[in-house]
Amino acid sequence: MHDERKADSGASSDVERDLEQRLRLVTPRHTTRGILFKATLKAVRELGGTEDVVRQCLEATGEKEFLDFFNYPTSALLRLLTAAGRGLSSRYGSVEESLRQLGWKSGESYMASVVGRSAQLMNGTDPKQWVGTLQTLYKVVMPYGEPTVHWRGPKRSILAIQCTFTPLPYHEGGALAIAGRLGVENVRARARPTGELSIDLDLSWD
Repeated sequence: MHDERKADSGASSDVERDLEQRLRLVTPRHTTRGILFKATLKAVRELGGTEDVVRQCLEATGEKEFLDFFNYPTSALLRLLTAAGRGLSSRYGSVEESLRQLGWKSGESYMASVVGRSAQLMNGTDPKQWVGTLQTLYKVVMPYGEPTVHWRGPKRSILAIQCTFTPLPYHEGGALAIAGRLGVENVRARARPTGELSIDLDLSWD
């Protein structure tokens, strides 16, 4: 048990350092759609965050409310995720797992939106359509990301994102949630850094 706590603590420290580094690199030209802010705040509530934690998260953004397709500073999203990860860490064991759960819930919220429902109707349960849905999502909420798909076989794809500020566990949780809402089963999603702000999202299925 002691070793597990040490591992959780180390993972949380790594994730928080990563968030701090991303916040230092963000510039005013980097913006994110309000739909992602709203989904993240909703996720905090659904994951058991107290009203005090929700209030801290909103205060961290410097905003009072969000409009779905209005652009807000990405720096505000990073401050929101930092506050949310810390606020939920006692419930989920680490900041890292909190961020993965936040990504999951935010992905579910996206799929419940008008855009997400349209994706479900159009794509069915084909895993390859899951990859296409993820690519579209990144284009909508993070227009600077330049997501591109590279196939590594019939059941594996790499979604390369050239610029993203959200932490790796958040990407993994969101990708798995969207697969679930599309009815795609036995999938795996693993994010790894390829540069200061670029990542590969390794997607595979049975």
